Amino acid sequence: MTLIAAAGSPGKFDASMMTRLPGRWLLLAAYGPRARRHMVTAWAALACLATVDALWLQFSHLSFAPSNLDSLVRLVAYMALAFGFCGLIAYRLDGEAHPVGVALREITRRIELFCNGAMVFSLLAVAVITCCCLGAGAALPLQDAQLAQIDRAMGFDWVGFVGFTNSSALASWLLVKAYQSTPYMLAWTMLWFCLSGQGERLAEFLAISCLTSVGIMIGMMIMPAAGAYAYYDIPLSAYDKIGAGSGMWHHDLLTALRTGKLTVIDFNTPNANCLVTFPSGHTVLAIIMTYALRGSPWTFVPALLVNGAMLVSTVPHGGHHVFDLVVGAAIAVCAIVLVRLPLRARTSTLPAPSGLGLPRV
Repeated sequence: MTLIAAAGSPGKFDASMMTRLPGRWLLLAAYGPRARRHMVTAWAALACLATVDALWLQFSHLSFAPSNLDSLVRLVAYMALAFGFCGLIAYRLDGEAHPVGVALREITRRIELFCNGAMVFSLLAVAVITCCCLGAGAALPLQDAQLAQIDRAMGFDWVGFVGFTNSSALASWLLVKAYQSTPYMLAWTMLWFCLSGQGERLAEFLAISCLTSVGIMIGMMIMPAAGAYAYYDIPLSAYDKIGAGSGMWHHDLLTALRTGKLTVIDFNTPNANCLVTFPSGHTVLAIIMTYALRGSPWTFVPALLVNGAMLVSTVPHGGHHVFDLVVGAAIAVCAIVLVRLPLRARTSTLPAPSGLGLPRV
């Protein structure tokens, strides 16, 4: 089977096409210089995290579970198959003028966007979970007392706020649901960029996500903490409407890693991505997802409402000190500024062809 050459002549293989595919798939080169720069930032941040993980693992008492390698191999295989299939279809339909062919080509390009986002976030999850486990395994002194003291200096009464929230069953329920909406909001943000063909905006979001992950990992090592619920140890009656176990779902795993009872990093371990309480990752996500969905009231307003409620919920349900939120917000804002500062090129987006019903951006 032959591929269509870059010039569009069928049945002719163009070797230079193979050198352009990595740029198309890994750097979203088809979406302009800003997208390429964003993706370079994302891959550089990922490489930084992976390098730290690899070096740190050599000096740690922790080891990888055998199943982790299987998961990584499957991830690479699935991504290679998906990109290869999409690339084949795209080049076979290059220059196609028939409405069906045009529709298939544009749908394929959006699938490519989804594969790219899924690949980056999957690799980011691997790097972050590994770093979280290594940080917990280092058993550095917990800083919850200092974080609580900072909260009090800011005039915030953590126990009183939890009690106030718990006094309303409706408010407690809404905040819990807002907190639990985070993975769905993240998936929707990614899916929206893919469906609407916003390659540049997707690249920007990936870059900010990777940069904030670096910031979160640095913060975790500077001020490791177990969380406000573990520190204050308030009775269940004080937060029974919020829900038993709030802010403590990670605690058993954290303790096992810190005491050496657990010596294996397993990506399939529940709550392995929840080991960081300082800074607040939910705060980071709330800000960067709301920022990413700017530009249209149909995406920005719902994101602002849901993520705003999720921000509030990080204290009573997430079990964060307020200073966790402050630093998480600072990391998010710094990442956004860093990504935007060097960019001067005109925004480039994928146009939606007529008749497809796909939104223009």
